[in-house]
Amino acid sequence: MSHESPQASRTHGGPRGEGPEGKPVLAVLPFVDLSPGRVENHFCEGIAEEILQSLCRVEGLRVLSRTSSFRNKGGVLSAEEIGRFLGADALLTGSIQKKGTRLILDAEMLQMPAGDPIWSDRYDREHMDVFKLVEEISTRVAASLHLCLEPAPSHPPVDLDAYDDYLKGRQFYFQYNRHGMRSAMQRFQQALDRDPSYAAAWAGLANCAAFLFIYVDRSEANRAQAQLDSQRALELDPNLAEAHAARGVALSSAGEVEEAEAAFETALRLDPYLYEAAYFYARHCFASGQKEQAILFFERAASIRPEDCQAILLVAQVYLSLGIEDEAEAARRKGLALAEARLSHVPGDARTRYLGANALVALGEREKGLEWARMARKLDPDDSMLLYNLGCIHALASNPEEALDCLELAVSAGLTQKAWFLHDGDLEAIRSLARFQTLLDRMG
Repeated sequence: MSHESPQASRTHGGPRGEGPEGKPVLAVLPFVDLSPGRVENHFCEGIAEEILQSLCRVEGLRVLSRTSSFRNKGGVLSAEEIGRFLGADALLTGSIQKKGTRLILDAEMLQMPAGDPIWSDRYDREHMDVFKLVEEISTRVAASLHLCLEPAPSHPPVDLDAYDDYLKGRQFYFQYNRHGMRSAMQRFQQALDRDPSYAAAWAGLANCAAFLFIYVDRSEANRAQAQLDSQRALELDPNLAEAHAARGVALSSAGEVEEAEAAFETALRLDPYLYEAAYFYARHCFASGQKEQAILFFERAASIRPEDCQAILLVAQVYLSLGIEDEAEAARRKGLALAEARLSHVPGDARTRYLGANALVALGEREKGLEWARMARKLDPDDSMLLYNLGCIHALASNPEEALDCLELAVSAGLTQKAWFLHDGDLEAIRSLARFQTLLDRMG
């Protein structure tokens, strides 16, 4: 493995400013994609996110959220303009290009507001280990701020191409529908074909199988795959938080409540900033009737990824089910703003569209909400999650027959998570109807 040459490393000093909390404020921008055709954007953003998450382990540093740091993705502002706009004391930026099995990463840390360079390095690696490189850069950033990066759990090295497939798989996975899930499984499997010891890819496969078991096909094959793949991930890397979170999802889908909670707790102990651990722990708590705990972990997930509307809009529903109407309204307004921001860039995001539709109807914008619901349904009319959420929207909009039509179609499409039907406050208006009771009986 080659290392950057001394000539490539230049150090100029450290940032002087501090944020309002008395901590220096750092923004991490997505690395610029220098590949032919600019086809590696997912990789560039993935590396930036890995560094951002790594820097969350620096005590005394405020790292700006993905919302802020990634705000100018594809924009025309210079790095210095972005740093000043964000109010950052320092900015990490750079570029990435792949050449065969080599990765060339140029990183530069700038002092704000002037944009003066603090240091810059070129990392030119053959068959490099992604996470070792992330740790090197994170350690350099922390040291230039006179701070210390807490040690990360050690993980086996990862093949670069396998990591690339894994990042693409995660992009598909978080679409959170059956089409995205199957595409994610293909990418995770490609990663494992390249590197059978890649624990995170095994965890990804387990998550996909659990989703299919709950929302598409409650088959023994899907249940068994979720269990076996999550166990395989743990055997390969017992310190991998993603593996414990996947194990929690697998156990939760199989109804093993206490075992699932132990797995989620372990995941969050290993990585307190792992979004999927907090988010799926919250969903598990809600499905098992632990609404106060669901609020706690949905809010934690929202704090980890404040740009994501899912957790904040779902916690609004939990607040409403507990009669905490002021908190529910505040969360819905915040979540709706995030949904609108997302849809302005990705109008075809069906999940964001129907979650936003729910918020609109609940906030009194009934017609606009129903229009968003119709738009979402056109994007993926047979998806069980979409149909379930449309049932919730119509129940909130005082359309009981349309709500029940959608819920029945959701169950026919494979949704089997009966606990949501029992605990979701959005369905309160139709829960006493005979058709609803018949549907619950049909679910077993």
